[in-house]
Amino acid sequence: MKNESNQTRLNRRSYINRARTAALAALCSLGALASAQTAVMLDGRVLTQKVPLSLFATEGPIWNLDIANQGIFVTGKKITIPATVNGTPLLISGSSVIGQDGEAHTGIGAAEFERLADTHAIGFDRDVAQVSANLGPRRLGATRSVFNTLEARRDMASAPGLLRDPAAQAAIEQNYFQIVQQCYQANAAALPADFLDRVGFRGTDPAGWTYPVTTGGTLKSAGHVYVDAQGNEYFVPDIEVVIELAENVASGVVTSVARGNGTRPDSFVIGDLLLVFNQDPRFSAEVLGLGEAVIPREEFFKQVVTGQTNIDVIGHMISEHVIFVQEVLTEFTDPNAGIHITADRFNIRVAANESRWRGTVDKPQGVRLVAVLISTPPTGVQTRREFNVAMAIDPLTGAATYDARIRGFNVANLTHIEMQARNITTGVIEAKELFDITPFRN
Repeated sequence: MKNESNQTRLNRRSYINRARTAALAALCSLGALASAQTAVMLDGRVLTQKVPLSLFATEGPIWNLDIANQGIFVTGKKITIPATVNGTPLLISGSSVIGQDGEAHTGIGAAEFERLADTHAIGFDRDVAQVSANLGPRRLGATRSVFNTLEARRDMASAPGLLRDPAAQAAIEQNYFQIVQQCYQANAAALPADFLDRVGFRGTDPAGWTYPVTTGGTLKSAGHVYVDAQGNEYFVPDIEVVIELAENVASGVVTSVARGNGTRPDSFVIGDLLLVFNQDPRFSAEVLGLGEAVIPREEFFKQVVTGQTNIDVIGHMISEHVIFVQEVLTEFTDPNAGIHITADRFNIRVAANESRWRGTVDKPQGVRLVAVLISTPPTGVQTRREFNVAMAIDPLTGAATYDARIRGFNVANLTHIEMQARNITTGVIEAKELFDITPFRN
């Protein structure tokens, strides 16, 4: 999703360990027991945490959706998505709500919950006049159901109480065949001669084509049981909630690229794998550069060199040889964007008065890097101390990495670190990023 922070993406990739750690911390915390959280449903109902705390976690295929009550059925539980938790909107990580300009502006929450249904993910945004001719932001519609293929094909009459729409599934399968056939033709020289047969095109008659059966989308969640005024219980993911069709990964050298047109998405090839930029409006389709800064699609195609550029991708596969790409991970930088600073691997040792962390600066030319350590003592009066941080510039990419290590500074009340890129000549701050380091104190 375009507006996701670096931390959100990192959270998504190390999800289950974080969820378990957070759950254990909540269980052991007397403070959590003393201050019950509240959640507000879309219809205004107020839920409160059950006392004593009752924790849960899920990671499994989605069985059903309760659109009217914002519920997702997974691993034998109905996970409820409230509008807010403690006054903060709850959005499903990994999901996207596409705006009128075709870009992802936010995640799916209670107010947009119906967008998770397959019927809202097919034939999306077909007005070519409003979108890019090369299908940069434009989406042709889903090619994989949020349910497993066999369930999605069930007749609604045979699935009482279940959200099943075989007509939507038929459209999904048709989208798959149309998109893959055209993207194959644009990249045929780099793919095996039997590629179409491998991915379900059995013979020349479309009646014999076989859509590859897929599993359902996965919901990862962790949270607490809540109750309403009548004592009814709800599983509310107040720790984390992530949805994905899959988290398939591929890496290698790009051997073919093809920009899209009015009916064909952007695509490329790695090995015998065809990679198509995701067409499902419920999920992302973006390119990330150094430090996971968002890179415009056109910059990706300007900078990629067939036979040389090595990239990583994350997305959802259909068949063993087609992946619909949700994230492309590169070392590119956007020449038209500002300076992008990252920081991670924080290690704040309170007893030793030592702080250490690493990061990147994608455009270090003409700037110096400054770390501002911000302490917030019990009195509430913040103090700030500045330290210069050395950068090591990569001669091939022009980007820089740094390894900050500060000793002798009292970190007992350290709460935030701000990284600043300052103009060497004027001292003007050209870019800055603020990081909350309280979870990393030990």
